[in-house]
Amino acid sequence: MAKTRHAKHRRPGHNKTSLSAPEKYRLLIAYPGQTRTRHFTTSDLAQARAITRRNTRAGAHVTFQHHEGWGRYTTTNTYAPEPR
Repeated sequence: MAKTRHAKHRRPGHNKTSLSAPEKYRLLIAYPGQTRTRHFTTSDLAQARAITRRNTRAGAHVTFQHHEGWGRYTTTNTYAPEPR
């Protein structure tokens, strides 16, 4: 039996996740007195809001950014530390 160029069966697809915006939200967390800014990325909005609240209560400035695509983020909100 001769081989043909074309497959006689359907090939299975690839197991891939959505690559459009795997990390939809980015948080830039800056504590006063520290030179290094912390970065946190997630695709879960509830988790991003919880981390924002936790860090502002601890005295950090938090910049909340939304993913635009192709590695670009836009700043949507900036949160100041809550007074104690």
